[in-house]
Amino acid sequence: MNELLEYLFFTPAIADKFAAALQENDLVYVREIESMQGATLLKIADGVDDALWDSLDELYEVLNTEDQALLEAGLVDEDAKSTAGIYLQLAGGRQTVAQINPDVMNRMLSVITMDEFNAFIETIVRNVETPDDSAICQRQPN
Repeated sequence: MNELLEYLFFTPAIADKFAAALQENDLVYVREIESMQGATLLKIADGVDDALWDSLDELYEVLNTEDQALLEAGLVDEDAKSTAGIYLQLAGGRQTVAQINPDVMNRMLSVITMDEFNAFIETIVRNVETPDDSAICQRQPN
């Protein structure tokens, strides 16, 4: 596999649902366990036709919502300690998870939406990866 599309899941049962859809569409995939969070990463070759890719993307969005709901409800592993992480997409396609205090994360999400939070994190990542040394009052708003 040259270029890969990657799909990250935090619960094995949800990852299995997505893997079943890949199998139903005769797509070869690689399953890996992500080292930082133990999440399941499903990788497929980037060459899927647009209609199938759109369908997979829609399914991923639905399953990702279900995956997150299970995590938030604490149904994944009742014996696991409470953790939170922010999934970061870096330049060049690199990905990482930044671990943060779950109480802090819950407090932030109690006052802003997930979209606002994601936009905030993307701004931080972009500015860390491409720093701007000009005065903040001279910069264009993002």
